[in-house]
Amino acid sequence: MSISELKRNVLNRKEILFQGVAGSAPAGAAVATMTGAAQYSLGALPLAALIAFFVVLLNAYIITRVSKRVAGSGGYYDYSKNAFGAVTGAFTGWMYILYQVFAMAFIAMSISVFLPALLSEIFGINLPSYAWVPLLLVSLLFGYFVSVIGIKQSLKYAMVMGTLEILIVVFIGLFIVLSKPSVNTIEVFTPKFASGGLSGVMLGVLFMYTAFSGFGAMTPLGEEAKNAKKMVGDMILLSSVILGLFFIFAAYAFTVGWGPLNMSTYASNLVPGVILTKNDLGMIGAIILTIFYVNSILTDLVVFFNSSSRILMTLSRDNVLPSFLSKIHDKHKTPHISAAAIGIAAAVVSIVGTVTITGFNAWLMAGVVATLAPLLVHAIANASLPVLNKRATKKLGFINVSYL
Repeated sequence: MSISELKRNVLNRKEILFQGVAGSAPAGAAVATMTGAAQYSLGALPLAALIAFFVVLLNAYIITRVSKRVAGSGGYYDYSKNAFGAVTGAFTGWMYILYQVFAMAFIAMSISVFLPALLSEIFGINLPSYAWVPLLLVSLLFGYFVSVIGIKQSLKYAMVMGTLEILIVVFIGLFIVLSKPSVNTIEVFTPKFASGGLSGVMLGVLFMYTAFSGFGAMTPLGEEAKNAKKMVGDMILLSSVILGLFFIFAAYAFTVGWGPLNMSTYASNLVPGVILTKNDLGMIGAIILTIFYVNSILTDLVVFFNSSSRILMTLSRDNVLPSFLSKIHDKHKTPHISAAAIGIAAAVVSIVGTVTITGFNAWLMAGVVATLAPLLVHAIANASLPVLNKRATKKLGFINVSYL
């Protein structure tokens, strides 16, 4: 008979850390999805990454403090429920699931839309027009199966692959900036090259924020983590620092490598990171980076299945959703039914979007929802801090309120 409790005290610091690090798809974001930020910040992309890092760091610090008050499998849902009650908690949970479904559709379409174009443009390999269907479904099925075989197994996979993809991108970035020292300039950390100056930078910051958003994916691991109230919070902060330094460096290396004055063409390419790598390191470098780009997207899907299935399971436990969604796999002790429901929803969004408005437009639409929805979720989660602090300390002082 299935039970509705996860295995407790099984996750260590490194496993929790890489739930957050891999959840941001470092290689995938650096190679392709940073183009959204580059569209507005152009040659000031490194400045946009730097500002986004400080915004994310502040948010991570707040979530760290909240997690020291509340830890469980509901993540942000648990935070808002404990602070504001069941109704606000349910709303936050629904918004989180909405974000996760569209984010997973966005991630899966990063393969079904981008990979055929990448293979054609860089390697001259033309896939059939229907190839997006198996690419999409295989990507989602891969994320599902790796997630449900066990939380420790899935996070060991994320840890190995996340480390490798970061090292590959850092190596390529170092090669770019060290092999051509004349391209290095501090001016990319000013608004000089941005479209519209500072306003372009700030629009770039909004899109860069999305690249960091995976750091919150570890919050639903509170039921399975050792010493969860301390460990989850500490790893949220550490993951945001690691991701911040990585994205700032990647943005700098790719911007100066492409040329700050030429970043409008960078932003118009689907996978500019691979093109740049091919130009500087040759075809072998482009092949390696392509492999790790795909791997990064697949690892990201594993992490999102981990987090979203636990949120959905917790909503079911609290009778916000049907009870069958709270079932746990007898052997693997993972919420396999909730994971399947999330995967099916992401597949439907991706397929309907691709058929009706084309793959690229569907990818953009999913990206917009996946950008805006977490802003509201994070705002509610952040607002829970002074409430939880007041409840614990019996007073509402300036320090509690200032973290809003």
